Amino acid sequence: VLDTVLQGVERGLFVARVIRPDGSVRTWWREAVDADARDDPLLEVVLPEKAALSRLPQHLLAPDALPGLWTGGELTLQALRGYFAGGRTVAVPQKGYDETHVVPACDEREVLEAVHAAVELGTVWLVSGPTSVWQEAIPYGVLDDGRAVLRPRPDPVAAQELSADALPGAWRDGRTNGSALTRALSQARGLALPWGLVREGIRAGVESRWLTMVDGGAAVTCGYDEAGQLWLARPADDPDPPPPPPAGGALLETSAVQDLADLVPRLLEASAGHALRFRVGAAFDPAAADRAPDDVRAAVDELLATVSADLKVE
Repeated sequence: VLDTVLQGVERGLFVARVIRPDGSVRTWWREAVDADARDDPLLEVVLPEKAALSRLPQHLLAPDALPGLWTGGELTLQALRGYFAGGRTVAVPQKGYDETHVVPACDEREVLEAVHAAVELGTVWLVSGPTSVWQEAIPYGVLDDGRAVLRPRPDPVAAQELSADALPGAWRDGRTNGSALTRALSQARGLALPWGLVREGIRAGVESRWLTMVDGGAAVTCGYDEAGQLWLARPADDPDPPPPPPAGGALLETSAVQDLADLVPRLLEASAGHALRFRVGAAFDPAAADRAPDDVRAAVDELLATVSADLKVE
């Protein structure tokens, strides 16, 4: 019975809460209840219309995470506040019918804390006029701007997009810096790009040895205030840039593949009835591919064949 009730909490049918002796409250909604709380005699469940969330998990702000929250390519803060104002009902599609769910209330302060966490962790992208923030802390006062909107995470930056051929205005005498790349790439894409996105593209270029860092400059982990001191150049051997992500996909490191595997149960639940599939490929780092001997390639192919006979390393 407890498992069934807690599954209802994860589906959003109930809100679980613990009211501690000191009056503080801990709630769970559309997430798993902590193992310790499952055995807490103070644990109770209430209907969403009678509950107020003490916290809002940041992952719930992702597009498609909550029914009826994102109605287009952007989410305004006003719409987000209204969603958790209390008493909101949404239709959740089921097999052959719609199920009506009530959204619990959540204090505006907790909603804004979730926005801060979601932007800093890269779940969503925040744009407000010329301000563009992703995978960084939101500057003070930006959320007070009526123009602030959330967008899905931006498309990744491939190494080719940072080249002198693609961004000639950002390179001078064979060198460039993070600030120049951000401005030039934003102009090329026609919108203000967040430094966190460009920084990840630079990091990937450095790790693949397509870009090299100039001694004495800022670290690749720096904030935008130091991006102008992050100096970069092309390596002397000038290797080919890594291939761009496949259409509709992304290049994943092995750690990210493990993260994806951990998400499979939740992905299958979220896409129930729609036959979700994954298109997967494997490739050596382009800068190191020529050094991979045949026996290593054969060993990798043999392991990949245990998953699918069509899966081979490029």
